Amino acid sequence: MASDIAESCPGCSELRIGLFCERCGHCFAAASPSAPPPSWCAVIAPDRDYFEGSRTDSERFTFPASSPARSVALRGELARIGRRSGSRGTIPEIDLSDPPADPGVSREHARLLAQPDGTWAVIDDGSTNGTYVNGGSQRIPAHQQIALADGDHVHLGVWTTITVRRDSDHPRSAGSAG
Repeated sequence: MASDIAESCPGCSELRIGLFCERCGHCFAAASPSAPPPSWCAVIAPDRDYFEGSRTDSERFTFPASSPARSVALRGELARIGRRSGSRGTIPEIDLSDPPADPGVSREHARLLAQPDGTWAVIDDGSTNGTYVNGGSQRIPAHQQIALADGDHVHLGVWTTITVRRDSDHPRSAGSAG
């Protein structure tokens, strides 16, 4: 196996010659030890600013008096966002049907999709009231992936904001996506 770039053994720094390190026996074909992929979470909370500037008829609704933020670990390939439905047999990974249930969230509202580079993207699944990113005034196009970065805000329903965060010190809820 010829290569124009010299590779050092991660175990002992010896220059690579073949499949195994001549000094320590490290196998270069095996997955080399590296930092674990970054983990992400979704922080779900009612957002008064979004509610007051909402594109829906916010006069018809009352902002929830008490609803603490909660965090859901993002795992696997996708996390569905919506409200659970017994008749449809759906339980989204990010379930927004618990009180105070946001009346503007569709049962199958949107999805967060893991990207090959370790980040996430959001897709609106054709929801009735749309999905917005980072306070934008235009709803994102249905069925189109929108890349997200650490700290980006996904706004949906009448008052819900989901902030995607690269794992750090954010508490986890009992549930996890994936």
